[in-house]
Amino acid sequence: MNRKQTLVWRLAVLALIVGLLPLGYHQIDQRDRVDVDGMLDVSVSIRTTSHVTVDRFGDSVWEINNGSGFVVSSRDCEIWTNHHVVADAALIEVYPRGWDRTAGITARVVNSTPRSDLAILRLDECPLLPQARLGDSSLVRTGDETFAVGNPMGRNPDSVSRGIISHTQRFRDTNIPYLQTDAAINPGNSGGALFDREGRVIGVNTAIDTTRNGGANLGVGFALPINRVMQAIAQLREGPPSWGDAGIGEIVANLTPGEAEVFNVPGGRAALVVTRTPDKGPSAGKLQAHDVIYGIGSADVVDRDQALRLIGQHDAGASVRLALIRDGREQQIDITLGEGWRGAAAPAPDDYEGYLGLGLEMWADHDGDRGNFKHPVITRVHSLGPAHRARISSSQKSVIVKGPYVLPYLLDVKTITGIAYRGHYHAVESVEQVEDFAARAYEENKPLLLEIELWARKNPRDTDAGLVHESTAFFRVMPDRAPVEHPDLDYPLHLDGYVSSVSGRYQERRI
Repeated sequence: MNRKQTLVWRLAVLALIVGLLPLGYHQIDQRDRVDVDGMLDVSVSIRTTSHVTVDRFGDSVWEINNGSGFVVSSRDCEIWTNHHVVADAALIEVYPRGWDRTAGITARVVNSTPRSDLAILRLDECPLLPQARLGDSSLVRTGDETFAVGNPMGRNPDSVSRGIISHTQRFRDTNIPYLQTDAAINPGNSGGALFDREGRVIGVNTAIDTTRNGGANLGVGFALPINRVMQAIAQLREGPPSWGDAGIGEIVANLTPGEAEVFNVPGGRAALVVTRTPDKGPSAGKLQAHDVIYGIGSADVVDRDQALRLIGQHDAGASVRLALIRDGREQQIDITLGEGWRGAAAPAPDDYEGYLGLGLEMWADHDGDRGNFKHPVITRVHSLGPAHRARISSSQKSVIVKGPYVLPYLLDVKTITGIAYRGHYHAVESVEQVEDFAARAYEENKPLLLEIELWARKNPRDTDAGLVHESTAFFRVMPDRAPVEHPDLDYPLHLDGYVSSVSGRYQERRI
C-alpha cells in the first residue's frame, strides 16, 4: 500500500470514527437519562382542611395543610400517602401534575393507620392519570441514587430532588427499617414517592431529622420501604388497623446494662424499669412499680422503643411473656395484649342555623373598633358547613398584656359586603339580606359568590393602631340546610402524641 492509499485509508477511518461519535454520545445520553417526567406524572400534591375547632379566645379556627402522594391505580383512582397527611382532615383535595383549577379533585380516605403511617385515598375522578411502577426495596443498596418528588413547604408542587440512599435500615419509632436518604425533603413532601433512577417507587417519604427546635432540616430524610408499604396496604384493605399493646409505653424507663446489673439482671443485659404500678390496661394487676423487664418472648430488651416494636409485632389478644426481676428475683409473667389502635372519634359535622354555616352579627351600633363596621361580620364558621367547605374563615380575637392588665382586642375582622347571584352583584348591609339570598339559592340549588373584606392591623400587636382594609376576596358557596355526613373519613384517624418525638440532639419530625 503506497503512502497515498495509506493516507486515504486513515482519513476514511477517521471520518467513520467522527461520524459514529454522535451516535455513541446519544446512546450514552439515553442510557444515563432519568425519566423525571414519568416520576412527576404519577405524583400528586395533597391539600387538606382541618375540622373547625374553638380556640382559647372563643374563635372558630381551622388550618390548611399540605402533603404529597402518588397514583397506584388508574382504574380505581387510588392514591397512597402518609397517615399523618390526612389524619386531621375534614376535606381532602388532590392536585395532579399540570392541574390548572383552583379546586383539586376531592378524595376520601379508604383506610389509614398510624402504625405504619400509611393511608389509602380514593379520588372522585382520575382523568387519564398514569400509575406508578412499584420497585423492590429489598434490592436497594447504600449509595443507590434516589429522587424524591413532592410538594415541599406546600408551595412547590411537582418538585424533584436528587440524592442517594445513605442507610437501608434506620429504625425510628416502629418496627419498620426505614430507608435513609439525603435527597432534599421538607414539610409538604410527606407521602410522596422516593424513586430509583429507573423511575420505580422504592419508598414513601415520611419524616426528616431537624434540630431540637424543629427549625432546621439536617439533610437526613426517612422513607418507608415500598415492600413494607405493600404489606401494610394489604392489611389496610382488610379493615381498620390493629396491633397488640401491653400498656407499658408511658410507665417504663430505660436502664443500661450497667444500671440493670444493680437490679440483678443476668447476662449484662439492658432493661426497662417500671416507674409506677399500672392501674388500668393490659398490665394492670400484672406489673408493679420497680419491676425490671429484661426479656420479651425470646428477645432481650434493648430499650423502650425496641420493646414496643417487639410487642407491636403481636396482634391484640395475643399473650406475650415478659422476663423480669421483682424484689431481686427472676420471674416470668404472661400479659394478654390489648388493642394498640387508640384513635379518637373524628368530629361530627356541626349543627347550624340557616344555609351557610356562618355566624353573622351587625356591629354598627357598638362603640370602639366594632362600631366602624356597617356590614355583616363573620363571627363563627361551623365545621363541614357550606362556608367551611368554601374555606371561609371567621373574625379573630387576641389578647395583649399591658402592665398588670390582660386586654382583649380584635386581631382582624371579616365582613360580607356583597353577593353575586345569577349573574348580578348585590351590595348587602344586613344579616337578613345575606340569609334571604342564601335561602333563595338553596331552594333553586344555585351557588352564591360572597364578597368578603378582610380588615386587620398592620402590626398585629399594636392595639393602638386601627384596623385597616387589607384585601377583598370572593368565595363560591353552595348553600345547604342540614349538616352533611362526614365525606372523607370512614373511621377515626386521630392519635394523640403521634406527630413528633425528641431523641438526643435531634427532633424527628413528620413532614
